[in-house]
Amino acid sequence: MAKKLAYERYLWFHERLRANKHPKIADLAAKFEISRRQAAREIEFMRLFLGAPIEYSGEHGGYFYGDDTFQFPGLWVSEEEIVSLVVARRLAAALPDRGLKGKFDAFLKKVGGDMDLDLLRLEEKVSLKNVRYTRVEPAVFQAVLRALAQGRQLDIAYAPSYARAAAQRRVDPLHLLVYMGNWHLIAWCHERRAVRDFLLSRMRTADMLAAPAADHVAPEEIREKIEKRYGIFFDGPERRVVLRFRGSGTRLVRDQVWFPAQKVEEFPDGSLLLEFPVADFREVLRDILPFGADVEVLEPPELRRLLADTIGKMAGVYGGK
Repeated sequence: MAKKLAYERYLWFHERLRANKHPKIADLAAKFEISRRQAAREIEFMRLFLGAPIEYSGEHGGYFYGDDTFQFPGLWVSEEEIVSLVVARRLAAALPDRGLKGKFDAFLKKVGGDMDLDLLRLEEKVSLKNVRYTRVEPAVFQAVLRALAQGRQLDIAYAPSYARAAAQRRVDPLHLLVYMGNWHLIAWCHERRAVRDFLLSRMRTADMLAAPAADHVAPEEIREKIEKRYGIFFDGPERRVVLRFRGSGTRLVRDQVWFPAQKVEEFPDGSLLLEFPVADFREVLRDILPFGADVEVLEPPELRRLLADTIGKMAGVYGGK
């Protein structure tokens, strides 16, 4: 904290030097409510340790830069703060303001240039897919981010949806995915000897280990799988889904993007065809049901049968009441 407060004083004094305002020791002392002796030490620190070409002007009774090309060093921030910024940058992919994204990138390069942390490696392992809200323990989230950034293994206490009790798992973190408000860790599970999807909301604890994590799957391969299929399920053979929307369904879907590479075709009768690839029917089935009779599955036949069977079960639930 003391360094951060000192940085504010250095930056304030630097800005006035750059503006040729000839700041004085008394100005620095008054601005930050420190003693004149402390203010003098701060100026001397800037000269000796930051390489600032500060000189004194008897004519103006204050200080100036002997070399006006001097650039002040970057911000002093912790590794945790840098990691938070990288994650924020990745999430900023949803921002429509390209100028803001560019400023964010420039800021990250400035503050992260001298740190022993591979920021690009971390950024490649974080994605954003839609937004909703679920709760994740802060300590779990921080441990996952640190492990991803440092390439270390994790020991997690994980409770799958089918089990109440949590079981210990050792994993090699590969990728962090935000989908519909849920944080997913794509990781190599040492117990299953395969890549698995772990919900952070189901992690009771997460501890970063000293052992390095192995790159069982290239980051580019994981990102390609995430972006190539509809929804959160991306393992398995690719299947083409074709949906026909009518009435209010058409009006809603016309302005929606279900999948970046979707195909859309509208017809004179007001209906609309929507086509995209999936690897699993579970999620797309849940997304179709809210449209009721305003949507029809044209392909594949397996999804048509699954939807008809689900509707039949729903009718059985309500039919006798």
